[in-house]
Amino acid sequence: MMDMSMGMGLLPSQQMRASPALIALNNMLVLSNLELQQLVSQEIEDNPALEQLDSDDSLCMRCGRPMSGATCIYCLHEDLRLAEAERDDSSGVPADDEFDPLLAIAAPVTLQESLQRDLHVSLPNEDHGIADYLLGSLNDQGFLEDEIEIIADILKTDIARIERVLHKLQELGPPGVGARNVQECLLIQIDRYERIGVSNPYIQRIVAEHWLDLGEHRYGAIAQALGISYDDVVAARDFMRQHLRPFPLERGSENNSPSDTTFLIPDVVIRDEGDHLEIEVVESRRFYLRLSPIYQDLTQAVTVGQEQVSTEEREHLRTFVSRARLFLTNIRQRRETIRRIAEYLIERQEAYLRYGVRHLEALTRAEVANAIGVHESTVSRATANKYVQLPSKQIVPFSHFFTASLSIKDVIQELVSNEKLPLTDQEIVEHLHERGHDVARRTVAKYRAQLGILPSTLR
Repeated sequence: MMDMSMGMGLLPSQQMRASPALIALNNMLVLSNLELQQLVSQEIEDNPALEQLDSDDSLCMRCGRPMSGATCIYCLHEDLRLAEAERDDSSGVPADDEFDPLLAIAAPVTLQESLQRDLHVSLPNEDHGIADYLLGSLNDQGFLEDEIEIIADILKTDIARIERVLHKLQELGPPGVGARNVQECLLIQIDRYERIGVSNPYIQRIVAEHWLDLGEHRYGAIAQALGISYDDVVAARDFMRQHLRPFPLERGSENNSPSDTTFLIPDVVIRDEGDHLEIEVVESRRFYLRLSPIYQDLTQAVTVGQEQVSTEEREHLRTFVSRARLFLTNIRQRRETIRRIAEYLIERQEAYLRYGVRHLEALTRAEVANAIGVHESTVSRATANKYVQLPSKQIVPFSHFFTASLSIKDVIQELVSNEKLPLTDQEIVEHLHERGHDVARRTVAKYRAQLGILPSTLR
């Protein structure tokens, strides 16, 4: 358990270093909902000055509100409203095709279905069959069981193409899914963490180049081979134990199987309120924490001299109350950071949220960071491993909002589908410019090829 009792500070030298408090906040930002709940449970167990308020009602895992028995009335009403609106907007519906309210309740989404949807959005149509085959080849732990060469032979395509689709699967899925062995699974997770600024300087080389030595605990041999200290190797091992897992889907037992039912739980819910879009950071409803009133009152009494305690008791109070306050502050800052990012996404991507993927704007994490006044790595950490529920009820990863090429490809597909005469790449560039996408002709040619669209002279 990390010690978060220390305050923020600078070393006497001119070089600024991250304080323990900032490190604790950064570590908390990157956690998924499940990991945060585990951290909260552990902190409550370790720190008597921190309390979780009890709730008589269980909370909906989808929206975070109190449930009535096994049903979330809020989600049910919202689903009924949307279904009714869709029925009113539809035409040609047979009179006997009556609306069944039970069908409006969100159906469970399997991991395989979720990945299939994301892969089909991200890949050209001709690669969808490969993606589906790869998904079907995942075992219950998330590993790819079939050899790439065998898959290529079965599908009558080249190995490089299979590798390209597999890489996309590994990129979109839970960290490690699609790996062919434990070593590759760990390397994928290390790469994911490095992208968001969570890393150890030696872990990648140790896992990639000294896998057998690591498994047999030959830390001295690893240190000598890499020219580092024994303690450096131990620190890398501790990083692996804290952040990595050997099986992509080991958490949650069989329910994480690609063929079994799993739920994507949103961290942020965006609702269409007609004239505006409204956001909610869902985790704020999932648990309620506070500084223990007993510890708070006792600390106050000791401070003003109303209560006499021993030096050891005073140190106990100071340590655990400071630690609890820091933990509560970091929880609030985490929620506030996620909220500010979501608000900016609404501002920049409102058309997409209302009208669909063709209106997805080109957006970078750096732009978001500049707009809300934080470092780009903060945005990366705050959006990692987190999901957003759109007004349409679709749940997408935060990274979905930063996929500029997805929107451009979609527009290219639309332009070509509706062309009267074949459009040249330069003409497509001009159409894209009119829609706010400034891309080079060679980029259009690349995206066109990825979509399987022939040049204008051959269409």
